[in-house]
Amino acid sequence: MAKREKLIEALSNHPNNVTFSDIQALLEIEGFNLDRITGSHHIFKKDEITFVIPVHKNRVKSVYVKRVIDLINE
Repeated sequence: MAKREKLIEALSNHPNNVTFSDIQALLEIEGFNLDRITGSHHIFKKDEITFVIPVHKNRVKSVYVKRVIDLINE
């Protein structure tokens, strides 16, 4: 199983316990780049898509984890 699939499975099974580095790794595998950081908001871009993830204490809320997974599965 490739790293991408392992990350998606881990994030899907445990969306409440996700670190920012896991989300960042998955988004970078998908071709997103960290464009800038404004306060706690990390802004990723890929072509015309902009995705903002607020990060507090190196954790990402489950709602943003689910949005990332939905974005990747589109």
